[in-house]
Amino acid sequence: MKRPSFQFYPADWRNNAKLRRCSWEARGVWIEVMGLMHDSDKYGVLRWSLKEIAQALGAPMKALKELVEKGVLYGVEKGGCEPLIYIPMSGRKPGPAVELLSAEQGPIWFSPRMVRDEYVRTHRGTSSRFGAGSGDNPDPSPKGGLGESNGEAPKQSPIARQGDGSTSSPSSSSSPSVANATSVDARQRFEMFEGWQPDEMSLTTQLRASGVPSSAITEELVAEFAAYWLNRSVADNQGGWCHRLVQHAKRQAVRAAAAPRAASPTADWAAEEVIL
Repeated sequence: MKRPSFQFYPADWRNNAKLRRCSWEARGVWIEVMGLMHDSDKYGVLRWSLKEIAQALGAPMKALKELVEKGVLYGVEKGGCEPLIYIPMSGRKPGPAVELLSAEQGPIWFSPRMVRDEYVRTHRGTSSRFGAGSGDNPDPSPKGGLGESNGEAPKQSPIARQGDGSTSSPSSSSSPSVANATSVDARQRFEMFEGWQPDEMSLTTQLRASGVPSSAITEELVAEFAAYWLNRSVADNQGGWCHRLVQHAKRQAVRAAAAPRAASPTADWAAEEVIL
């Protein structure tokens, strides 16, 4: 069944490191390329030459080559293309590797995010862990997406974004934009994005495990933490980001305790046990 649409996550699009290196022209062409991939017989894959893609879109060849050079569009024009391997995650434990695309000769161009998310969509519900054993029927609902990575939308594949600008199958829960941190599957991996907030359950668990008081997590600290990771190509799940945040708060508290206190003009030296 041909799906009439796919999801688009503005935060994933704006925060994708690879896509942000591209010109405005190339970004516009990438949306059109994903449209072709969405309509392709093999979802997310085009077995066309770059020239044929450019002709189909009426797009300049230099923009397509720019997408290839910046690592947004994957594949080869000629020669052999390496297989695309997907390793599902359950929590922090990897499952058995799945070959989504076998090694083949070019031309072949694809979005890893779209291919992976299509696999997850068609296999969703077959198992509660690594896709084996429950015997449930796959969910046939026609959902798709656009967006890298690209981070890991809700209830999508726990895959790190690959920097291709697409989001959910479409990247990429396989990495996904997370508009509301509390609605994210705790196993889903995603890159940091503007406006990220820790969810209460994960944060409380990490605070208790690390012995850090909840008062240490301030709005300023969260904003500083998110800004630091915003432009770094690192993906983690919600629990992992909360763990990093709590450890950051813990380090900040240690530094503050180790820093010498400034002498106050009205300080009580006797109370401070200072001998003059």
